[in-house]
Amino acid sequence: MLFNSVPYMIFLPIAVLLYYIVPAKFQKIYLLLVSYYFYACFDLRALPFLLISTLVSYLAGKAIDSKEDDKQRKYAMIIALVINIGMLLVFKYFNFFAENIVSLANVFGANIEFKKFNILFVTGISFFTFQSVGYVVDVYLKKIKAEKDLLTYSLFIGFFPHVLAGPISRGAKLIPQFYKEHKFSYSNTVSGLQLMAIGFFKKIAVADVLAMFITSVHNNLHEYSGIILIFTAFAYSIQLYGDFSGYSDIARGSAKLLDFDIVDNFNTPYFSTSFSQFWTKWHISLSSWFQDYIFTPFVWTNPLCRFGYEKPPVIVAIWIVFLTSGLWHGSAWTFIIWGMLHAIYRTGEDLMRKYYKKPDKHPKPVKYWGKVIWVFTLVTFSQIFFRANTLKDAFWYIGHLFSNLSLSVFKADLYNAVSTGFDATPMLVYAYIGYAILVVAILVYIDWYRQFRLKGKCLTTVFLTMKQPYRILCYYILVGLIMAGFIMQNGGYGSSANFIYANF
Repeated sequence: MLFNSVPYMIFLPIAVLLYYIVPAKFQKIYLLLVSYYFYACFDLRALPFLLISTLVSYLAGKAIDSKEDDKQRKYAMIIALVINIGMLLVFKYFNFFAENIVSLANVFGANIEFKKFNILFVTGISFFTFQSVGYVVDVYLKKIKAEKDLLTYSLFIGFFPHVLAGPISRGAKLIPQFYKEHKFSYSNTVSGLQLMAIGFFKKIAVADVLAMFITSVHNNLHEYSGIILIFTAFAYSIQLYGDFSGYSDIARGSAKLLDFDIVDNFNTPYFSTSFSQFWTKWHISLSSWFQDYIFTPFVWTNPLCRFGYEKPPVIVAIWIVFLTSGLWHGSAWTFIIWGMLHAIYRTGEDLMRKYYKKPDKHPKPVKYWGKVIWVFTLVTFSQIFFRANTLKDAFWYIGHLFSNLSLSVFKADLYNAVSTGFDATPMLVYAYIGYAILVVAILVYIDWYRQFRLKGKCLTTVFLTMKQPYRILCYYILVGLIMAGFIMQNGGYGSSANFIYANF
């Protein structure tokens, strides 16, 4: 069941209510069963792989913690990493690598025909694998003690709010919460529902609605050119942000209803003035995972020293991180090129700082907003590859961005895309455009308020200081816009949209 579905709206209140009714000594067992039921609703066949990943990393953690000999500790860690990453490679990347190896062999005259294997798609494998790997490495580095209780550790990996698409939790933060006494709290309930409302607004009212015309453009790409392609690229940046940050807010809200805190995954990324800052605000749990488990170890151990590189190869580490990040997002060259573009952005930025000058800590407004627009534009350009159905489509898209810049053609193209993706009735086309402009403006204002008024604090804090009439008005507006978006998706105009990151 998806977060943005009627079944989840039935499942969650029942799960939360029974959680607080069940005796405290049975709460963990109950929560684990609920989590596995939630996961199995996507595909029961995938559940064994979640169990294998959980059991392997749990046993590896115990083995590492119990050994004094460093070699034995290292062997236990390596075995766990090989099994976990091996499952990820097989179930997510086998066809991709095999197809490219065959293609390369055919270039040299091998004449091999490749037939894709029908491999099970294991939902959420990228997320629970990284969580398992991070835990094992942390135990090996003695950052945390190994969890002795299998039930608690199973909850850490399989906790239903984050099992499908993150955020990627760390053992040091989440595991101790399973040992706390959890009682119903009115404040937690209010905060959780507020987070979920914001998340549903981002997902249903913004991302899903924008997806209608964006999908229409990409499915009929050769019918469009010029301004509509530029407009669609920026719209997709908003859609992607609304989709995944909305998912993260719903996940955090769901956890909060159960008295758990999981990491905030997005913090106004499109107000970033640099690419290094962007990656501290976008998909924070994944960015910090790459920072801690790939970038920092590579720089400190400097494996290239044997080849004569005495200084830590920071630029090489950046490229490894972003190429890995691209591949993590999907087994396609479009994602790899997306990662390469961000590697170019980051290394270019570092070189500019090194050989030109360091950025101003407090730039003037014109310079500040110029940087924000520059970063947002280049991020949007990279996401053309992220969204494209094929690599060929991505290059065609870029090649036709400036081929026809007529405003009259843009208006006709926009009308055509909306009427194809939503409804052909003129009044509904204009209603759709007006609604989309309104919800995007609200989303931008929400992030602006968090960035400049709340200084990055969670948006729910603003409700604490609001007078009751205004707070209730905000609730009605959010719920009304969510319902309108839901009806547009399910009331004969489309089907309930999947979360983009659920595919990763």
